[in-house]
Amino acid sequence: MLTIVENAELGLASGRMEDQERDGWFGLATRVLDRLPSTGESAVQTAIGELQEIAPVIPAGAGADPTGLRSPEWYDAQGALSTACEELGAPLAISVFTGG
Repeated sequence: MLTIVENAELGLASGRMEDQERDGWFGLATRVLDRLPSTGESAVQTAIGELQEIAPVIPAGAGADPTGLRSPEWYDAQGALSTACEELGAPLAISVFTGG
């Protein structure tokens, strides 16, 4: 999900896509995020829940604009997720594949 967000933003910044396409990828990212487990006692689940609240799911075909992605709150929650994953010995990784 983080890979989708990062690559969509890079695609827009490099002129490889327009806002509408980036927003479509962001919508997909919210649907992937929505499928992740966010209930329970773990720090990972708590951080996922925070990300889900910041960037609520956009149903396929809804045509709604994505909100919350790449906001300061998003980055704070992403940092908490990264820390929680590190503590479990499973570092968070993003794969960048767009660019020139």
